[in-house]
Amino acid sequence: MDTLFGWPEAPTVTPLEMLGLLGGIPLVVILLIFAVAKADAVIKGNKRGQGPQPSDPIWMGGRARSIMGGAEDELTPAELERRALTAPPSTPTAEADAGGASARW
Repeated sequence: MDTLFGWPEAPTVTPLEMLGLLGGIPLVVILLIFAVAKADAVIKGNKRGQGPQPSDPIWMGGRARSIMGGAEDELTPAELERRALTAPPSTPTAEADAGGASARW
């Protein structure tokens, strides 16, 4: 390596030292950043505990009840069948009046 006039001669760098400087130090920094981020997620997870969280997505419609353990999960099969039989029949106009996206061809 060339040095400026009056400066001492720079020691030669071995390939192992070069590998440590150019590969090892960045790898250690990446691992430290990953460990800090993972530790933060674990700590936040332990603070919240079990159950639904404020950051959980909100389901709009009936499908979430059976997934999240709503009132329909507590009904017996006979009550579910009775509800299905007493429900008004669904017609295209009844469904169109209910709202939502109604695409027509």
